[in-house]
Amino acid sequence: MPSPFYFRPIQKYLPFLAGAIVLALFALNGCQQKPKAAAITGWQKYQEPYFKLQFSYPQGWHASPEGGKVSVYPSPEAVQKFFENVEGVEIVVSYARLDSTQPQTLATYVDSLTAALKSSGYEVNPTESRSLDGSPASVLNYRGRLTEQTYVSVLQALTNKDSVQYSIKYSALNDLFTPYRMVFDSVVASVRLPKAAAAVSQADPSLPSPDFTEFDNKFLRISYPDNFEPGTPTPKGEAQFSLDLKGYRQDCTIRIDVLPAKGLTVQKAAEQNAKFYKGASAPRETKIGGEKALYFNYSPIRGIESRAYFYVKNDKTYRIIMNYFQPMRSDFLPAFEKTVASLQVK
Repeated sequence: MPSPFYFRPIQKYLPFLAGAIVLALFALNGCQQKPKAAAITGWQKYQEPYFKLQFSYPQGWHASPEGGKVSVYPSPEAVQKFFENVEGVEIVVSYARLDSTQPQTLATYVDSLTAALKSSGYEVNPTESRSLDGSPASVLNYRGRLTEQTYVSVLQALTNKDSVQYSIKYSALNDLFTPYRMVFDSVVASVRLPKAAAAVSQADPSLPSPDFTEFDNKFLRISYPDNFEPGTPTPKGEAQFSLDLKGYRQDCTIRIDVLPAKGLTVQKAAEQNAKFYKGASAPRETKIGGEKALYFNYSPIRGIESRAYFYVKNDKTYRIIMNYFQPMRSDFLPAFEKTVASLQVK
């Protein structure tokens, strides 16, 4: 089982947890300037590409996967600044296989975790019952002192399903707990747990899944294989928004950039961009969202085939670049074409 503690050890701060001292420190902390919570303007979906765990988290936040967990922060910088209480908020969604030789019920694990937290100095509130994707779950609510000036408040939802334990852990420093509580509620409400491990293992994770999921924000809506992961890199140049769809193979990807059209027609947009793509074929016509779009094929490097689409609507140019390994053309191209055809712009 994973360690119940994600945070730095707090044992050396235990003197601050004693009765009157704790109350005094909370009072002192209340006199400090409170960090402001950033507005949440939308939501995006995280898809774990192999285990097929998915959930929604705030648009523009940074997801950092590592092994059997993904940590989500308000920004890439917040990963390092968490303990500075600048953007002291994080969500950690994790999973771990249960020990089949020593079976443990969810209630037993929650009891042992509660006892461990209390012995380490945390103040633990009564456990609440909830549901994670239809599976019964327990939610722990606890708080502890990290330093003289900083305390952490935590909500942690736990459930067991198909011999796997899932955890959604929301942690916030000092006064940031309440403003960002909605992030925890959104993850819990939107989480979709994987199918039974036996069913997942039958599929080749390197190939596009036949099951599709959806990405949706203020710029576009698009469906894509559910073993691919959406990413929203910082737009470059004139781009207003960028979306990457990537799976197991890093040479088989889809990139969408939203740029100002500046009055150009789709024909002119394609013509002006063709010179940037080595060996581009003559433009071919297709349909996106029921309207005219143009694309041309090219090969940036040996063994890789690529296709560039151009679609203009609402004075915006939607540029879509797909890349795939040529020997696996029949495996990737149909799924990628289906993805492009599903694009709906806003």
